[in-house]
Amino acid sequence: MKIVKNHFTVHKFGGSSVADAERLKAVKQILSGEKEIIVVSATKGTTSTLQNCLDLARGGYEYSHDLQVLEERHIKLINTLIKRNAQTLIKNMSKDFEFIRDILNTVKTVRSYATEIQNFVLGFGEIWSAKILNAYLNLNGNSEYLDASSILYSYIEHGVVCIDWEKSYKELVEFVKDKEFDQLVVTGFIAKTMDGRRTILGRNGSDYSGAIFAKLFKAKCLYIWTDVDGIYTAHPQKVKSAFVIEQLSYKEAHELAYFGASVLYPMTVLPVESENIPLYIKNSFNPSAKGTYISNKTIKTPYMIKGITYVSDIALINVEGAGLAGVAGAAARIFKILKDINVTVILISQANSEHSICFAVNNKMADLAVSTLQERLHLEISGKRIVKITSDPNCSIVAAVGEEMIGTVGAAGKVCDSLTKANVNIRALAQGSSERNISIVISNNDVNKALQALHAGFYLSDKTLSIGLIGPGGVGKTLLKQIASELEGLKAKYQLNLSIKGIMSSQKMLLSNSRIDLDKWESGLKKSTAASDISKFVEHIVSDDVPNAVIIDCTASVDVSKRYLDFAKKGISIITPNKYANGESKLSYYKELKAAVRDNKCQYLYEATVCAGLPVITTIGDLIKTGDEITAIEGIVSGTLSYIFNELAAGRKFSEAIKEAKQLGYTEPDPREDLSGRDIGRKLICLAREIGHDVSINEIEIINLVPANLRKCSLDEFMSRVSECDDAMQKMVEKANKNNEKLRYVASIKENKTLSVSIVPCKQDHPFNRLRGTDNMLIIHSKRYCGNQPIIIQGPGAGAEVTAAGIFADLLRLAASI
Repeated sequence: MKIVKNHFTVHKFGGSSVADAERLKAVKQILSGEKEIIVVSATKGTTSTLQNCLDLARGGYEYSHDLQVLEERHIKLINTLIKRNAQTLIKNMSKDFEFIRDILNTVKTVRSYATEIQNFVLGFGEIWSAKILNAYLNLNGNSEYLDASSILYSYIEHGVVCIDWEKSYKELVEFVKDKEFDQLVVTGFIAKTMDGRRTILGRNGSDYSGAIFAKLFKAKCLYIWTDVDGIYTAHPQKVKSAFVIEQLSYKEAHELAYFGASVLYPMTVLPVESENIPLYIKNSFNPSAKGTYISNKTIKTPYMIKGITYVSDIALINVEGAGLAGVAGAAARIFKILKDINVTVILISQANSEHSICFAVNNKMADLAVSTLQERLHLEISGKRIVKITSDPNCSIVAAVGEEMIGTVGAAGKVCDSLTKANVNIRALAQGSSERNISIVISNNDVNKALQALHAGFYLSDKTLSIGLIGPGGVGKTLLKQIASELEGLKAKYQLNLSIKGIMSSQKMLLSNSRIDLDKWESGLKKSTAASDISKFVEHIVSDDVPNAVIIDCTASVDVSKRYLDFAKKGISIITPNKYANGESKLSYYKELKAAVRDNKCQYLYEATVCAGLPVITTIGDLIKTGDEITAIEGIVSGTLSYIFNELAAGRKFSEAIKEAKQLGYTEPDPREDLSGRDIGRKLICLAREIGHDVSINEIEIINLVPANLRKCSLDEFMSRVSECDDAMQKMVEKANKNNEKLRYVASIKENKTLSVSIVPCKQDHPFNRLRGTDNMLIIHSKRYCGNQPIIIQGPGAGAEVTAAGIFADLLRLAASI
């Protein structure tokens, strides 16, 4: 037989694909039976067991049981699959095991083994699996067996396993010249040294073997069969929304493999790329899946990147000093030192000032690298030309890969922006001149967040918010209903996934690792046996799977508002209509909370604290951001009091208006909560602090509408005696009527920075007199909007629907920012 270009298809099967008899039967089903080269790994766990036996023997421990189990497993495999000549195969394999026992006995005696011995022993697994598969295929086919160590010459150069292609090809031609076969089963992983001793090709060497034989046979294509559906856009266990990449270029595949894509070994790409042999990554457990196709073609996709991968266990070494700046050959000297001690540099980054050079190495080489650099550069260190050489061992490298980044403006910016929004600190960044890979060094603790953020940031998956809602009462329940109605639309239009992962009432909490079904949350909460625990609740919402978390507080609880600072320090965003943190807390707490939000790069949104869903806080914020100065604010910011004073203006008694407002559900259960003016005072403090006034609620002049003698009695007594409020209020109404005015309960921030909540008579043409029902109105005076042309914001100021809508709007603002 001659080797003819494009004649053979090469298949490589990994350990899980040949793990047992059922898997080997599946392999046969996958194969066509014609023109096939089949490279196999050892059965799953075999190589690890052999290594473990070597280590046990070296330590003087008993290894016999492990080796016996391994032998019995292979004998069982033969007896299950092979119907004829099984005993011959078993006999030969038993000789191998006896030989291994002799080696292990020697190792146990001398308590040591050489690398050559290790390589020799570890290579048996592939020999056994290849012989068993060959015998199985020969039951009704025409198959040959090839021990790769008989023809494949390898050597080590700069720590890398290399193939002597010319010698190996000559040996292969010699092997096949007098043979005729439809299938050839080849041992993966093993080869021979240039002087003829059996050796191995290193980690993932079986994949490399597949590519080597694809090149030697000038194959039509190479299939690598594994236990996943292909190469994913990110590690599927870390990014749940990751999906299989259908097509990659050789360059893209190599970049992904180099930085940790576990499905593909980096060296595998090079032999097939050199001969332009297409490569398929397929799943032997799901052979009908399309898999990943790798070729010399660059396939355009809607995405700027093809995939995100990472490598952990990295140390970032920093060499810093003024003596590096402008000195020719300084960097070359550093890397020459590292080359001399065989330390591979994975990533290099240098500031333009040349004051420092940082580079990433494998963690296990970090101490050697630092100590050697300190030793060899001791003159520079003693002369202060180099200030320090430090190492951070707790690092990982995350890489974004894709041909579409080449020549695309903003690719690196997108990477940095996505990570910033996920609160991930970038320690170092590098992009090669090819522009198809942007690599960043980050803390090990941030890997999951970074993968999620980049995957969503480049639109490979939906942008996900992990949401915990506290207080599923009237407003909270309405908010959940509003979110449920918009979920699918937000996902389809904006790739936004609002994932409610927890709902907590005052007594129970409902937690879920996936998004809670918002059609069934009430029954789920009712059935839940988990008692409310805010610490556990928050811990659940903050997930490695989702880089952005938010707590929505729909309560009026002081205790919950006191936890906002803890939330912010954990990087959790907060959305709330609860006024206590902004309007009731000490000024020091408010400032500390604002600082924590800023320092931890999360957000604190509270539009619904004033005037429910009206755009008050955002309007004030926009004015200030654009350089305007707010000089005064006056407003009717209570829907309850707006209704009561509207009824007064229509001729109703004060007591009647209060009773009707309570009956309509406009008041708190105890109307005195509204009538005291304290809640309006909180809203006023929220506004005052928002425009930069350092004030607290005890500094406001608040007119309490409840007479002193009715403030401490029971609710029932108050409601029975509420008419006692009428006379005083009626006198004020009559006086206003005489002056053609109407009474309003107004919160105001005056130009002299004094704050008050009081009854104010307003002329008939005053904007407040346009109000109807429970409407609120805020009048904002500023340097730009002054005199008779202030900003006026008017609309519903109470009710679950509008308050929930304000919270929902904040949630969407947060989502837009990520």
